[in-house]
Amino acid sequence: MKKLIYILFLLFIAELNAQTLNDYLKIAAENNPGLKAKFKDYEASLEKVSQAGSLPDPVLDFGYFISPIETRNGPQQAKIGVMQMFPWMGTLNAKEQVFANMAKSKYEDFEARKKQLFYNVKKGWYELTSMKQTIDIIEANLQILKSFESLATQKFETGSKKGMVDVLRIQMEIAELENKLLLVKDKIKVKKVMFNNILNQDPQTTIAFPEKNEVLNVMVTKEQLMDSINSSNNELLSMEMKKEAFHSSSLVAKKQGLPMLGLGLNYFMIGESDMVVPNSGKDAFMPMISISIPIYRKKYNAQHNEANLNMESVQFQLENKKNMLENELEMTWVEYDDATRRITLYNQQNQKAKQALEIIVSGYANSGNDFEEILRIQRMMLNYDLQLITAVKDKNVAVAKMESMY
Repeated sequence: MKKLIYILFLLFIAELNAQTLNDYLKIAAENNPGLKAKFKDYEASLEKVSQAGSLPDPVLDFGYFISPIETRNGPQQAKIGVMQMFPWMGTLNAKEQVFANMAKSKYEDFEARKKQLFYNVKKGWYELTSMKQTIDIIEANLQILKSFESLATQKFETGSKKGMVDVLRIQMEIAELENKLLLVKDKIKVKKVMFNNILNQDPQTTIAFPEKNEVLNVMVTKEQLMDSINSSNNELLSMEMKKEAFHSSSLVAKKQGLPMLGLGLNYFMIGESDMVVPNSGKDAFMPMISISIPIYRKKYNAQHNEANLNMESVQFQLENKKNMLENELEMTWVEYDDATRRITLYNQQNQKAKQALEIIVSGYANSGNDFEEILRIQRMMLNYDLQLITAVKDKNVAVAKMESMY
């Protein structure tokens, strides 16, 4: 039994470690309630297309003659009639186009929401991974400081008065670093809850982390990326679809201002005549045709003007959104370049600091001098390590932001 539990535990750990960023993106796409709401909104808009393309309901009327009207064939007792109105040719198709384009706009809104959701998942993932690496680096530095403490203690035990000062200094460094470690651990707990909420799963669900953040790169120029954004951004495409919908609305307004044709049939129920005449009591049919006369033009003109004004409004929104996206890309590109430079800088600085530390530690072991310099360089190395993690995270978040824009 214990062996079975152990095997199941190993399988759970293997499955946990197998989870990648793509797995979490899939979970978010399937579970996030905000994204589901957007898709339902799109599905609901599709139902309006068939509604708009349907003919008006036929009108059925029935009349009963309280005082029958005498005719040559007998008294008219009742009448049943049905009438179907037909809009001007192309009106129904134009209405369908209005709602079809609005449905396409809703779908682009859904895609935009999905990309924003994926960006939030990626950003949370990179932040969590950087925080996990920060914990690992701080813990590793604590071990190094404790080894320095042991070295300083040995100097003190050999009779060096300065050794006691060195021990106190390093104990102060250790206490500050341990406090910083506790703060990062508290923050990562909060970040895990937020990440799980994005995925719409239990806030205490364990999150699997990679050993380190992969450093992402943009493989196109800023100009090429801007061209892709202008042609593929879902918010821009949504506005384009709205423009098409309002254009169709303008066409609908014109066609609704044209006559409608009605076709119908009346059925007259006739009683037996008191006189002997041919076809006495024979019911009669009367086909009908009607034409509506749209003489009240004010409402049709208003509908037409409304559609045109809406098109102009969306066009201005479209231009404004393009400007905002260009500004956003410029800022994100600066952040990307800055993070790239920082990664190079901190890698170089760290290598130099390591070389300096090795030299000073070797000298301290022999002479007992420069312990304060050892702590200073160790702090520099820790700072470079943490800054490098932040730079990698910032670069990956910038790449994820640019990916969400097209």
